[in-house]
Amino acid sequence: MKSLETELSNRINSIELSNKKSNFNLLLELFNYGVESVQPKNILKKFLFVQKNKITIKENHKIKIYKKVKSLFIICIGKASVDMALTAKSIFSKTSIKIKKGVVVVNKENFKDVKGFKCFSSGHPIPNTNGLKAAKFIKNTLKNLDKDDLVLMLISGGGSALLPFPVNEISLKDKILTNKLLLSSGANIKEINSVRKHLSQVKGGNLIKMCYPAKVHGLILSDVIGDDLGSISSGMTTFDETHFSDVLSILKKYKLWQRIPIKVKNFITKGLNDLNLETPKKNNKVFKETANTLIGSNRLCLKNIDSYCKKKKLNSKIIFYDIDMNVKKFSEYFVEKIKTIESKKPLILLSGGETTVKVKGNGKGGRNQEFSLHFLKEMKRKNPKKEFFLLSAGTDGRDGPTNAAGGIVFTKSIDEIKKNNINLNEELKKNNSYDVLKKINSLVIIKGTNTNVADIQILLLL
Repeated sequence: MKSLETELSNRINSIELSNKKSNFNLLLELFNYGVESVQPKNILKKFLFVQKNKITIKENHKIKIYKKVKSLFIICIGKASVDMALTAKSIFSKTSIKIKKGVVVVNKENFKDVKGFKCFSSGHPIPNTNGLKAAKFIKNTLKNLDKDDLVLMLISGGGSALLPFPVNEISLKDKILTNKLLLSSGANIKEINSVRKHLSQVKGGNLIKMCYPAKVHGLILSDVIGDDLGSISSGMTTFDETHFSDVLSILKKYKLWQRIPIKVKNFITKGLNDLNLETPKKNNKVFKETANTLIGSNRLCLKNIDSYCKKKKLNSKIIFYDIDMNVKKFSEYFVEKIKTIESKKPLILLSGGETTVKVKGNGKGGRNQEFSLHFLKEMKRKNPKKEFFLLSAGTDGRDGPTNAAGGIVFTKSIDEIKKNNINLNEELKKNNSYDVLKKINSLVIIKGTNTNVADIQILLLL
């Protein structure tokens, strides 16, 4: 990361009020620095070690050692899967322990063949048949394992959509429709995943059932609020604390119970009265030889950016962790917080988490794009004299069903919107943030990042 650090040093030394391009580039490069700091190629080797016939996984002061492994399987699921697989492969390449079988399931943007691994390009955010094929291949790969076998599950965000394996009672089409309804309902990721787990043969710990009695160790890159292992990729490697009764409550809360496919309704109704259909819970024997290690998160990404800023003598502060609220409410909350901060300028304020959007219109956009416009509007209303530059983007390089990662705006963006004869209020009602930002050249468009730790906001106050 040395070359990126050098570029950032130059940007930090040349911050000017009037230099829009330079300040945009500073925010983009701070964002890239944070993303790169949580890519598997830069963090996995800090946790996974191999010496002779011994595999060691370290997490702070906790150490887990696996000796005399009969067969080693590496299953990579999520947006960071390619980097996960390549890094794991390099770790084991110079040892006597060989990978018997490896699997990669990743989104189209990040897809790359990894030699020695069976690789699947799957659908995200909407599941597809490729993902179903991948799930069936994994099930076949993991059958008939021995208690002396070890499965390393390298899990990252996006796995919920990338690996669909609906219960036998419902079709993939039913699952996809239910997923679409959830994504546009305003439900948060934990609520969405609670429903997904109960309609799946792999989520909510069901993947561990396939591995039993083998030992399983999950190495997890978190994209969810609070790093709840049960929510990352819908908790494939850990027990589920939710129940069918929770699923019913969530669907009714967001007025989806009467809109989901009839076969999904019937299965949930059946599950309410049949404990055999429930997801595996904490005391289930399948988890006896299962462990999980968190290797990266949104918090780590924010801390890395903050540390870098301080190292370069740029005033910075993390003001929000684990954001989990509607984009409009968050924009209001953020702007109010700014008014209370007294600090030397220029100042970088950092925030992270995952906001929600209640989709009411037929426009194009994503939560980061929509947040950036709400923030712009709110600053104009409540803090019109404050000069700022804001970036809000998804660390996976994708915001909603668009090719953008998010939005980047500044004080005068509101004037640019007016010059283009755009009615911002009407466009926000239509959830049409993408087109607005495109017209003022304020979309953040990057390639897939090979990682995913939710969203971050970087605000430069001058």
